[in-house]
Amino acid sequence: MDEKGPYIKQQGEGESLYSRLWKQTLDEVQRMSGMVWTDYNVHDPGVTLMDIATNALVETDYKLGFPHQDYLTGENGEFKPERFGFYRPVEVYTTAPVTTEDYRKLFFSHIPDLENIWLDADPATGGYTIRAVLSPFEGNPETIRQQIETIYQSHRNLCEHLDRVEISQPEELEFHADFEIEPGKDATLILATVYWTILRYLSGAVRILTPDDQKAAGVSPENWLEGSEDAIRVEIPELQNTEYELYKQLRAVDGIRSFSTCYLMKDGEPQSYFTQGFSLKIPKKEEELTACIRCGRSVMRVDVDKFLTLLEGFYHTKGRIREMKNEQKKYDWGIPQSTYRDIFTHYPLTKDFPACYRFSCNQDSSSSFETYLKLYDKVIKDGLEEVKTLPSLLSIMNETEPPAKTIYEQKSCYLDFLDQLYGVESYPDWMKESGGYGDTKEEILHRRMDFLQNIARLTKNRAGARNITDSDGEENIIVVKEWFCRMMGINRNENRPVGNVLPGHNLILMKTDEKDKRFRDKLTSRLIYEKMSYTENVQIVYPEPLPEDKKEKLEQYSMLRKELPVFNHNFISSGLFRGGICLDNYRIVQAAENEYMLVFHDREEDSWMNLGRTDDKEQLNLLANILRRYLLELNRASETLYIIEPVLSDIKHPFTLQLVLPGWTARFHAPRFRESCRELLRILLPAHLTGTVYWLDTASMQEFEDCYLLWKKALARQYKDDAEILQSHIDEILEKAEYKQLLDDTN
Repeated sequence: MDEKGPYIKQQGEGESLYSRLWKQTLDEVQRMSGMVWTDYNVHDPGVTLMDIATNALVETDYKLGFPHQDYLTGENGEFKPERFGFYRPVEVYTTAPVTTEDYRKLFFSHIPDLENIWLDADPATGGYTIRAVLSPFEGNPETIRQQIETIYQSHRNLCEHLDRVEISQPEELEFHADFEIEPGKDATLILATVYWTILRYLSGAVRILTPDDQKAAGVSPENWLEGSEDAIRVEIPELQNTEYELYKQLRAVDGIRSFSTCYLMKDGEPQSYFTQGFSLKIPKKEEELTACIRCGRSVMRVDVDKFLTLLEGFYHTKGRIREMKNEQKKYDWGIPQSTYRDIFTHYPLTKDFPACYRFSCNQDSSSSFETYLKLYDKVIKDGLEEVKTLPSLLSIMNETEPPAKTIYEQKSCYLDFLDQLYGVESYPDWMKESGGYGDTKEEILHRRMDFLQNIARLTKNRAGARNITDSDGEENIIVVKEWFCRMMGINRNENRPVGNVLPGHNLILMKTDEKDKRFRDKLTSRLIYEKMSYTENVQIVYPEPLPEDKKEKLEQYSMLRKELPVFNHNFISSGLFRGGICLDNYRIVQAAENEYMLVFHDREEDSWMNLGRTDDKEQLNLLANILRRYLLELNRASETLYIIEPVLSDIKHPFTLQLVLPGWTARFHAPRFRESCRELLRILLPAHLTGTVYWLDTASMQEFEDCYLLWKKALARQYKDDAEILQSHIDEILEKAEYKQLLDDTN
């Protein structure tokens, strides 16, 4: 329909899709039939088919011509872009504070009572000194100090720390002036406005703007949100801080006709530049007034009490406006309009033919012509069905969807597209090469989707550090750690120590260099080698589906411990723990008539070990599958990453990180995988930071995690001496690491 009126615009000849399709079809039929078919009247079955098929194509084109978001809208009429990996402006255009100016804006947008604030960063240590100036009517500096510390600690970046917060009162200037006002104007109000204008100028003339202001200004969301932490925009104007610039603003005060004199005095000397930061002395008594206000030849009297009340009202009004604007941090920037379209039904072509064609409803007795028409219908139906599955195909939420094996390639391609859109890799090649832990296609998809659900926040806050005032927050972790753990699909909860995973299952990991271990393995291997020399005695272990129900899994693990003698003691070899996740390392060997052994190939020591013996080889096959899954879960649960900022407890180690990982799992034990992890961490971390990657064994990790927990608590409680002692203990533990890598290693 035409936008200017409620009528349908008539198309010219040949403009409609129907006309174009009809002509193309007719031309093609004529070309293919040559001289055979010469009758093109409407009674011809071929013409009838052309007409019906063309209408079906036109209808399909209509169904596929709506805006893209309509096909992603549910029956409830809701379109949620984040479900498909598309984020709202406030999520993708905002940035975390990085520069001192960013931090200033952050504080202004959160603390209405700030008059001004400055930050000085120590380039040698990364420590910040924050100097804040409160309004003349603010009475509780300690409250503001606590607010500043809280906001800073929740937004700081890696290896930054807060040295101190100073609440200061700058030097006060005296306002000396002689000016004339317009008749009928209130001298007291004008003087209060003049003082308010000077105070605002000296404090930086900061403006707090809301998205409503953005609408009025017509600024695009990406420009409005640039450099902002949320929807609130803070503007700190570039001031010259000169008497001329201030005088221009004073001349614009409503009611002032002219100035005879106008000075800001310090110790009796006029000041021309205000860059060092000043405030204004506010007269409390009439004799303290240093401004003379005239109206014609009359000198106007000022009511000092009213003057103070008005000036304080300006401040409280400004503070209240800031509070109201700060409440608009969350703002609905809107999403594209969408409508649910129920377009997925298709009217069969056979039902459009006249009854004289006598098409059968019975599929088995269909004529070849009718079968052809049904095939045509199937093509259209299949196309509409693909459109219907688009929301499920493009969704990155962990929701019910078709089996991943039917859509894995398509969904993987879409996730690859999102990777390119946000400039990340949710599944890099080196992870594919490692094979993970035998992850299924569904598990890989869910891990990638979880990562991409958080990519906007992770990208924005990539340099973000942990809030050290909160030692127990489950999600209070360094952003690089969250990025690493989400991408790898491993534990990121620092309240669940990985050093206790194996002890929690009554297992002790044996080292490969343990005394007499190799000799014992040789003894247990002789019988296996003898039996395996005959290939007819050896059978591979084939994969079996295992229940996902938690109760059934626990029952199987209980059976595992009862049936396999290898669990008669608490020790488990490193080779079995790591290599046991691969089903190819298991074999079923016939030891005697109706007697079978489940054996395992320890590739780390090139030996075979007997895991158990029974007369039921099917049970041994099942036990091998259960054992493999059990070890997979233990390996995955044992992986995590810790990042320590030593500068928080000792400023002699600035811009240095300690990155701690477990070195005993299947992936984290492999040298190539370790190198890939180091390279990833180097890419994620800011370029000016350096450090060392430490790979610990189980005993060292337990000791480290105990110290790390105490270290976090000492920092939260500001026990600096305790934190320094604990840091030295951590350093001693890390020095004994089985493997170390420099973060910036170029070899």
